[in-house]
Amino acid sequence: MHTRRINSNTIRKINAARVFHGIRKAPGISPQGLSKATGIDLATISIILASLEQDGLVERTQGQRTGRSGRPNSLLSINEKTGVLAGVAVDVDESEAVLCSFAGTRLASLRFAGGTDQARVIAAIKAALATLLKQAGYPRKALAGVGVGVPGLVGLNGRLALAPNLDWHDVDFGGALSAALAVPVQLENDIKAAAAAEHLFGQGAPDADFIYLSGRSGVGGGLYLGGAVYRGPLGMAGEVGHMKLVPNGRPCACGGFGCFETYVSERAIFDSLLREAKLVFPDIAAVREAALRGEAPVCAVLAECGRHLGLGLANLANIFAPSRIVLGGAMGELSAFLLPAARPVFEANALREIRCAIAISVSSLGAFAVPMGGIAIALQHFLEEPHAAALRPHHLA
Repeated sequence: MHTRRINSNTIRKINAARVFHGIRKAPGISPQGLSKATGIDLATISIILASLEQDGLVERTQGQRTGRSGRPNSLLSINEKTGVLAGVAVDVDESEAVLCSFAGTRLASLRFAGGTDQARVIAAIKAALATLLKQAGYPRKALAGVGVGVPGLVGLNGRLALAPNLDWHDVDFGGALSAALAVPVQLENDIKAAAAAEHLFGQGAPDADFIYLSGRSGVGGGLYLGGAVYRGPLGMAGEVGHMKLVPNGRPCACGGFGCFETYVSERAIFDSLLREAKLVFPDIAAVREAALRGEAPVCAVLAECGRHLGLGLANLANIFAPSRIVLGGAMGELSAFLLPAARPVFEANALREIRCAIAISVSSLGAFAVPMGGIAIALQHFLEEPHAAALRPHHLA
């Protein structure tokens, strides 16, 4: 019988990431506490810490003496001034960028115009990041990496295979942006990126298996299964927005009919409000305000959307049986009006033994989920392929 050997370098990278995030989640933790929290032996912890400290990512301070003999424990924290990472959410109407420290602290954020012209989108991102660096007081050389979430299919090779709402087909958008910025750029489907952020920075962190569901122009699913984002052999798994709910139903940008996203996405809600009630709203926040006022046409549209959401949730529950389904984007913002209609449909269609074990919750990351997803994938890449040797702490001006 042949056994699969795990590359020792892979194990080192996994352990380094576990140590780094252990410190990030518990600033001031001691090496002994870190060993207990991560399950990594103290000798290995010491080796990893030496590397992280040399790269300027982790700093160590002396704890207070306890009165016992011996040296006081050292306290570990992420060096917030080593450098910064940027996360970007690209979409048709509006894009957003955030600047974060390596500890995941948001330093600045900016919304800017979206678009479908790739050259203009790249120029807009470059200008936005320059503005954010200036606002946060960091020099250009402090930018260590960028993560970008796009509403489309991203292959394992990092190329964007298809973004129907952007009308982009088989393009190396990440490579082009990296060349323009002169820093490493990681490209990912926006909802997969948001799922990674939910695990690192949101409420999905305790769960080894959860589904993050969100979208603006469409709907995507971030399948966080077995402790990692599931991407499938092509890297494109999770396109739950194109799950068929209604045979020969509403036309979708993918070319099909009756897709999930044509009934529950932000765009679908706006289209339904216009079609059913001749109402136009500037954004989802305005829709929520109208629903809070009890405007009957708005509440009726959201209830119908909620029923379709419930059926979609039931399908996902029956197929994946996750411990949690997290709603983000418009679904999260309108959850108070969608879930009352969704839950009865969910309970009627999801297998009882499965649905009883699933928590349905709203993302705590709000509008920052996708750009923070960019931070998550940029940070992951940095820890796996460190460029820290070229970085030294940059102090605020």
